[in-house]
Amino acid sequence: MMKYNVLSIKYFFVIMMFTTQAFTQKIVRGPYLQMATPTSMMIRWRTDLATSSKINFGNNTNSLNLSISDNSLKTEHQITLDKLKPSTKYFYNIEGNNGVLQGDADNFFISSPPVGSGQTVKIWALGDMGMGTETQSKVYQQYLKFAGNNYTNIWLLLGDNAYAQGYDWEYQQRFFEYYQTERLMKQTVIFPSPGNHDYTPTTNRVIEDPILDYFKIFTMPTNGEIGGVPSKSKAYYSYNYANIHFVSLDSYGIEALDKYLYSPDSKQMKWLEEDLKANKQKWTIVYWHHPPYTMGSHNSDTEIDLKTIRETVVPILEKYKVDLVLNGHSHNYERSQKIKGHYGLENTYNPKVHGFSSSNGRYDNSPNSCPYITDSKSPESQGIIYVVNGCGAANGGIQSTFPHDAMVYSNNKDGGSLFLEVSENRLEANFIAADGSIKDQFSIFKDVNRKTELKFEANQKSVILPASWAGTYNWQHDNSKNEVAVVTPSVTTKYIVQDDQKCLQDEFTVKVATTYKLQDFNLTVTKSGLAIDWLTTQERGIVHFEIQKKSQGGDFKTITVIPTKAKNQFSDKNIFYRYLDYVKSEEQSVNYRIKTTDNEGVSYYSNVKSVNTVLNIKD
Repeated sequence: MMKYNVLSIKYFFVIMMFTTQAFTQKIVRGPYLQMATPTSMMIRWRTDLATSSKINFGNNTNSLNLSISDNSLKTEHQITLDKLKPSTKYFYNIEGNNGVLQGDADNFFISSPPVGSGQTVKIWALGDMGMGTETQSKVYQQYLKFAGNNYTNIWLLLGDNAYAQGYDWEYQQRFFEYYQTERLMKQTVIFPSPGNHDYTPTTNRVIEDPILDYFKIFTMPTNGEIGGVPSKSKAYYSYNYANIHFVSLDSYGIEALDKYLYSPDSKQMKWLEEDLKANKQKWTIVYWHHPPYTMGSHNSDTEIDLKTIRETVVPILEKYKVDLVLNGHSHNYERSQKIKGHYGLENTYNPKVHGFSSSNGRYDNSPNSCPYITDSKSPESQGIIYVVNGCGAANGGIQSTFPHDAMVYSNNKDGGSLFLEVSENRLEANFIAADGSIKDQFSIFKDVNRKTELKFEANQKSVILPASWAGTYNWQHDNSKNEVAVVTPSVTTKYIVQDDQKCLQDEFTVKVATTYKLQDFNLTVTKSGLAIDWLTTQERGIVHFEIQKKSQGGDFKTITVIPTKAKNQFSDKNIFYRYLDYVKSEEQSVNYRIKTTDNEGVSYYSNVKSVNTVLNIKD
């Protein structure tokens, strides 16, 4: 009978256990991106078994020559890649104890652009998406189809990210497993905000309650790591990306007994005002869950959270000239006019008082569709656009007064998501429905319709005139269609460019700097009289010359005006001028000078030449 060493059997099973673990380690959540800056990116993921953490990365998928690792064994992993270059593409893969766990051609991200730059930023935003429904899947797939091969920089979550309780397992099944199989989660940084369903596990709504999985799953820039004033709270925060300042708020939590985060004296409201006051970016987008204006599946007249937010938060946003507000909660899509100063019930909304544009803003060649225009130099807000986008996984449910009077477009039939593209001073928005159609769109332009004066100096060969927007162009002087016109005017000229819809117009007045060189101003005795001769070797912007004469004891008086011989007031060649005058014998001494006048009415004088009655000429 064979005998077995008990100790050997024990070691055998231990070895088998670790071997099995090594072969079964896999990523079950993510990877997903957090905390993007121009020089760093955090990557988070979850494994089914505890293992070490390592990210290999580089600028070429075949050469991941950089790495950062953490040898501690864990199932929740996060690695921050630092010392990155802004606006640069990085490929990466993920390693555990036993080699590469995940990595393919879709594993890449593009680091954030420099703060303040006007580079194009593409944003995907949606709320109430984590339901695990067919609509949720269709909305996602149609966005991927819409985006094509274009990179999405930012993914905004507008709250109620995992139904119905916001537990970790619900996030896993109804959020991560819906989105992590496609490229977006691997490539695009997520910036979330919480909704009421993310707070469901706690009955007292206290922010950052340890029982709330939302605050464990996501990493927020609470210390101003990505710009903005440090909030010191995971519930609300701000950050900069290119020339956009983003603010994520918490519209449901309570920071103390009976003190909601939207209460006027709450820490969030005090921080919000401080943050917006310090903001210097061209664009400001603020997002949270509960909308101040809606008549979809929720009612902003009767629900206390929504009503109070309208009364306390909206005035602060207007004070600091916020451009766009994004919300969820109502399982519909609603988009407002550009509005300001409406804090009351729906029936008090007056478009003539609260509306800042009569256009629908679609900018699609349809009637009354010019884009919204904002002057960033205006000391006061010129209105905010509010978008309710809570149909990322379901749609439907309306109030008796749907649509809300402040809305330009409302949809209670289609699930969908919002795509934003911000490029320098232009913002474009598209509501992409679950069937792939674009149900709504709007455009905002900043600092367009400019009137500019430029000077064409003598040493310049041409003047460059750039239109103040990105889009279509029609230059009136030559019918060209380019964004930039290059002109060489010979006289002061006004140039006008418009877009195809004639909604936008820039005017450039190019003033031609006067240039002329007067040489050989001479007086010569001829049989016909006294010849006054002069030569110009260069003329630009000269209108005429005046011969001025002064007898002894008198003042200079113009005796004749001679127009320029330069065609279109421009010449870089020698031009000879002569005028014959008669000097009376009784005039003992006569002085002459030439007065030159340009097209701006400015006059220039030559030196004085003198002649006596016997025509002895003196300088």
